[in-house]
Amino acid sequence: MSSLRLDIEQSIGLRFPERNGEAVVRFEESLEVPRAAETLMRGFYRQPERVKRAFQELHGETASLLEVLLPRRSRLREWSEELPERPREAETFLRDSRDQLQRREQRIAQLEKELVTELQESMAEDLFPLSLAAFGTCSYREGSVKIYLRSLGRLAEIAQLNPEQLRQAVRVYFLYLLLLVVGTDLDGRTYARAGEEPAVHLIAGACTAKYLKRQSAELSQCFNEWLKAWGAKQPPQALTGDNSNEKLRAAVIFWRRQPQVSWEACWNLVNQLEMAEHLAQGSFY
Repeated sequence: MSSLRLDIEQSIGLRFPERNGEAVVRFEESLEVPRAAETLMRGFYRQPERVKRAFQELHGETASLLEVLLPRRSRLREWSEELPERPREAETFLRDSRDQLQRREQRIAQLEKELVTELQESMAEDLFPLSLAAFGTCSYREGSVKIYLRSLGRLAEIAQLNPEQLRQAVRVYFLYLLLLVVGTDLDGRTYARAGEEPAVHLIAGACTAKYLKRQSAELSQCFNEWLKAWGAKQPPQALTGDNSNEKLRAAVIFWRRQPQVSWEACWNLVNQLEMAEHLAQGSFY
């Protein structure tokens, strides 16, 4: 975790507060299930008891079908070896068997149709988005992060993601989120703004996307699926492009030092300065 923390600090040009030469940041991975994740852990059936009952009815009808088929199969085996003594009796048996099978097959088909409808109404789209608190919490005052492993494992199961890769992507995000608020820049200044959670999450998302992009496509995919799970917006390409490294760092520092200026204004100003610098270089040459 220490090497990951150092990588994250270097990528954005900030440092976690230190005490006695060690970073003051507490990172915990918990097996508890927070209240916000209870629905996720329980599943996403709208009416689970009704779905369960439908499976039970279908199971019962299938058993009744076997009750007709098995004696019929046994009697047919007998008659394949030795013809029945009374043809009319055999004819009646076959007709009755056919009628019973048709009735049960129709009943099974109806139950299957109803069950498919129930399952189609219980898709993952009805579950998401969840609160971010279902997957992790960040305490800026205490300088701590807590990630809920069981919630992430359940999401990985639903979305068919690699659980460890998903956990790694979430670790990176929360470390960026914490660093942006409690970290110090070169002159020791810390974040001194309030009421701007959307901006902090936007910047943390952009930093995380850039970092994971350099690691692997699988990590990036896990991160994107996790953002969808709690309804976060995808970071814009302007912030995550390969040529945005220095601009992003500069905008973050300026934004942290100018509490009266919005993030959008800081980002636009950095872009204008870059454009002016390019124009000046062009005129010089």
